[in-house]
Amino acid sequence: MRHLPLDHLQKPVPAIGQGCGGGILRDAEDVARRADALRQGIDCGLTLLDTAEAYHDGRSEEAVGRAAKGQRENVFIASKVSPDHLRPGDLVAAAERSLRRLQTDYLDLYQIHWSNPKLPIADTMAALAGLVAAGKVRHVGVCNFSAKEIAAAEAAFRPLRLFSLQAEYNLFDRSAEESLFPHWQAPGRIFLAYSPLEQGSLAGGEAQRIKLQAIAARSGATPAQLALAWIVSHPGVVAIPKASSPEHIRENADAAKLELSAEDRTLIGDTLACRPRSVPVNRIRVVLDGQENRPAYRTVSEALANGLGLVPSPRELAEDILGGEFLKPVRVRPSQDRSGNHDYELIEGRLRYWAWVIAYKGERPINVLVREN
Repeated sequence: MRHLPLDHLQKPVPAIGQGCGGGILRDAEDVARRADALRQGIDCGLTLLDTAEAYHDGRSEEAVGRAAKGQRENVFIASKVSPDHLRPGDLVAAAERSLRRLQTDYLDLYQIHWSNPKLPIADTMAALAGLVAAGKVRHVGVCNFSAKEIAAAEAAFRPLRLFSLQAEYNLFDRSAEESLFPHWQAPGRIFLAYSPLEQGSLAGGEAQRIKLQAIAARSGATPAQLALAWIVSHPGVVAIPKASSPEHIRENADAAKLELSAEDRTLIGDTLACRPRSVPVNRIRVVLDGQENRPAYRTVSEALANGLGLVPSPRELAEDILGGEFLKPVRVRPSQDRSGNHDYELIEGRLRYWAWVIAYKGERPINVLVREN
């Protein structure tokens, strides 16, 4: 396994780790099976395990704790605190619960899962600094933060330094290159790329997948390995794919051994890029797409009322947009309803969509990434 050149750390960070948030964890048997799979990954060199208190009501952390038992000194455990636990007292209590579930007395990395604009970031960062001083957290990071939020967190954390930023990054959605990389990439810290395989689809459509397969066939790798190798070829980037089968675990681990030629790296980066399109908001229909368990609004009036208590609220995010904050493209697919007036169906990014509609009163087109059928 290839590791990042981070000599200041107490243990190495692999170029590819394991994301621990997917699948189903309903009971102790599911936790045991997940722990077995994670242990197989550790044996293959995938020693960074990224989990969160919010994943499966803490059962993901329990699985990570079981997987790391007996080899804690070799495993880099990263967990996350939820946005509703960012008050100092709540944060410390949440960290203690995570430590118990993980069966450890320290976290290698503790991250803020999402920002909470209702709470002072300075108070949250002071609490995290206290956990570092107490030896319960070795490094601190943030997830899903904008460039503006990163700057505020860094300023509040001084003289300590943020270690990691986690955001989505894959061949389909490369918005991080524009919105985050220029503000983040620097020696001594890492970018954790979640959903690096775009939930198994790798790219935006059949045309891109065919191109990727052709390059993979020439290099003797699988398309998934090629996608992972391209992602971790960027300085300081660690991919955290999810896998449960022994075959996929080994496939992910072997991806770190690939050395892409400059030609293939450029070919993948340039020819497989999915460019955002600008689409009028009234040509997009909001759908749940089988995700009824996730909070969602179907109308702008519902979004303005924010009856689900989303943090940040659509109105708060709209204010950030008007203030110049970068908005990651939402995801759509060609409309399945041929009788309507919509060209696309919204399948991901409903909060961002409604915030954009509110910010510009439905009069400005929104950037979308199109998931082809």
